[in-house]
Amino acid sequence: MTNAHTDLAAAWTASIPRHWCWMRNKELLFEAQTLSTDGSEELLSVSHLTGVGPRSEKNVTMTEAESLDGYRVVEQGDLVINTMWAWMGALGVARHAGIVSPAYGVYRPRPSAPFEPRFFDYLYRSTEYVIEMTRVSRGIWSSRLRIYPEVFLRMAVPVPPLEEQRAIADYLDREIARIDTLIEEQQRLIEMLRERREATIRSVLLSGLDAADKGPSGVELLGAIPRHWRMVPTRHLCTITTGSEDSGNATEDGDYPFYVRGREVLRIDHYSFDGEAVMTPGDGQGGTGKVFHYFKGKFEAHQRVYVFKDFAGVSGWYFYYFLSTFLRPVALAGSNTVTMESLRRPLLADFKIAVPPLDEQRRIMAYLDDQTAKVDTLIAEAERFIELARERRSALITAAVTGQIVMPGVA
Repeated sequence: MTNAHTDLAAAWTASIPRHWCWMRNKELLFEAQTLSTDGSEELLSVSHLTGVGPRSEKNVTMTEAESLDGYRVVEQGDLVINTMWAWMGALGVARHAGIVSPAYGVYRPRPSAPFEPRFFDYLYRSTEYVIEMTRVSRGIWSSRLRIYPEVFLRMAVPVPPLEEQRAIADYLDREIARIDTLIEEQQRLIEMLRERREATIRSVLLSGLDAADKGPSGVELLGAIPRHWRMVPTRHLCTITTGSEDSGNATEDGDYPFYVRGREVLRIDHYSFDGEAVMTPGDGQGGTGKVFHYFKGKFEAHQRVYVFKDFAGVSGWYFYYFLSTFLRPVALAGSNTVTMESLRRPLLADFKIAVPPLDEQRRIMAYLDDQTAKVDTLIAEAERFIELARERRSALITAAVTGQIVMPGVA
């Protein structure tokens, strides 16, 4: 008996019904080695979220290979494992025939094996089984772990009678569909709330809170603004500079926030800025014109992060609201000098802010803070619901595939 068999069986023995048996994967499956001769079959992708399915139906950003010759042939009902991402749960039983990368493992049920594909799709993708596959994988770093065929085929797996496998799969198909529907509803709610939040901010930043007479802003994409407001380039409202640090200078337990090119705020042991400031990366992984920060105090900034400070005639917080709302849509649409890859200082300096009187700015900020806080609370509640639903989903699958739920009509 292998260590894998011993450990998994020991962990699950208390919950596995006595009439189930333990088998090794090699008793159920064999490694399928058939390769495509011309790559004409449908290309499949393997996701830790959705399992195995046609790549054309999934949102895949990785570039497709020029030739699919030599890809591994997958038949309906085969188990496909992304060898390098099994520790993330990137595997599943194929519901469509096709081909996958030659780097993936393809395992085909033995003709006489008690193997209901839907049941084993749930079992192999369950949190506990993925953890067990991770434990027996090999690699220097956790992100480089690989599960090799000989190791996977030696692993143990609990096997109910075939009739019970089908009953469990039917039960999970119904219950998981209900949970997934609830999750999708909450995701749509979050999307709607974010749209409402953005619309509220846009409306108030261009119209204010009073029924003021409006006139052209001078910026076509912004339309009209209250006539007593001014459109002022940022260079007349603040100082624009950049940091001088590199991300490699970050320290895990540094005393000061360190604003770099991504969304994450790192820490560092020293600071170059002290005061109210708005930051946005000139480029980086977060997406140009998508990442903004507001901070008041001592901090440090990356050499490619723009820092707006020393505000005059405008609140830094109001400035943050306006810049983070309108810089990207207006700047990208209005200039050929900005690309998705970088923002240039002249464009930032010439970008115009709609500036109300200071007392009106304060009322606008208070209103937006109140409104966005309410929406953010609703979004947080929806996100928490999704988190709990996913936990319930995972627990239900584990309970079912380990025989902890009695299936109606099954002896």
